[in-house]
Amino acid sequence: MIKKLFFTLIGIITSVFVTLLFLELLLNFFPVNEGLRTQPVNSEQPIYRFEANREAVYSKHWNFDIRNKVKINNYGFVNNQDYKQASNLPLLSVIGDSYVEALMVPFDKTLAGLLSTNSKNNRVYSFAASGAGLSQHLIWAEYAKKKFNSNFFIFVIISNDFFESISKYEASPGFHRFVLKENNEWELSLTNYTPSILRKIFRNSKLAMYLITNLKVQSLLNLQLNLGKGDSRVKYVSNFDADVSEAFWKEAKLVTDIYINNAEKFSGVKKENILFVIDGIRPQLYNMKNNLDISESFWYKIRNYFIMQATLKGFEVIDMQKEFIKDYMQNNKKFEFITDSHWNSVGHAAVTKSIIESDVWSKFLKSK
Repeated sequence: MIKKLFFTLIGIITSVFVTLLFLELLLNFFPVNEGLRTQPVNSEQPIYRFEANREAVYSKHWNFDIRNKVKINNYGFVNNQDYKQASNLPLLSVIGDSYVEALMVPFDKTLAGLLSTNSKNNRVYSFAASGAGLSQHLIWAEYAKKKFNSNFFIFVIISNDFFESISKYEASPGFHRFVLKENNEWELSLTNYTPSILRKIFRNSKLAMYLITNLKVQSLLNLQLNLGKGDSRVKYVSNFDADVSEAFWKEAKLVTDIYINNAEKFSGVKKENILFVIDGIRPQLYNMKNNLDISESFWYKIRNYFIMQATLKGFEVIDMQKEFIKDYMQNNKKFEFITDSHWNSVGHAAVTKSIIESDVWSKFLKSK
């Protein structure tokens, strides 16, 4: 009896192993997301970046409906250009989150790529990663100034940048975030990141990467665990909660003030050399008549507050809501993917067009 159970167990284990090996080999023929391989972030290496000098396949969803090949350059940022520390050429730094990182769009069709093409041989570098908030923008701005002597800055603002800037709400490792204290006091705090041995192993497995990054089994498990607990759906406007607490609203306004008031300090340039680009209210902008309630949403209100405060302090601001609507009325093309809210190539082109018409861009081209 024991012998029979032993051989049955061996048979099951062998079958599972052979199946997993078959799937591992099979997935080599598909564009499985390979990941960017975030490097350790700590007090000695405080800048969030990826494994340098590497090309990687990016894909999304179980059927790879969004896929692209990206380059991580010599300094560990997603950009087809290698960055030069010693250069006399003027530098414009584009800073943001996954919208600037733009993994799902070929580089020459991204904001950074298009601006570089139109830069008349001046330098355009991008500093971005998914999950970065306003607080991380400031850190990258300081880095771009000290490391590469950046002369001009474009900051791209997205709806979730405020939430992702506050340490009490977001704790994913590797980023700097604001710790808000009493009497509007604050400080920047870094959550260290060290890739685990298990993560390093999974990085080299097609099957593991497919399950984690394409299929997102962890999200599916969470969904299953939450079934039967009632309707917990939240109304979203531009991929963020439309309704937020009064406490968070006050904190988001404070974070906005901190960000705008410290943009010059961290970037090391005058406000005349800084441009803020504010994303539109998508997808609601395609049919505003049937979306009149967006005026009560968090993104609608914080956008208005940000634009007002930045303008009052003398910064140039591009409101992409107006630019997107104008572009959509002319071309009838949407600015995001069918299955993803990030800008597609049309979105990147529209943002680039607006930036090229700005005063900051004009000064950048004329600078020596």
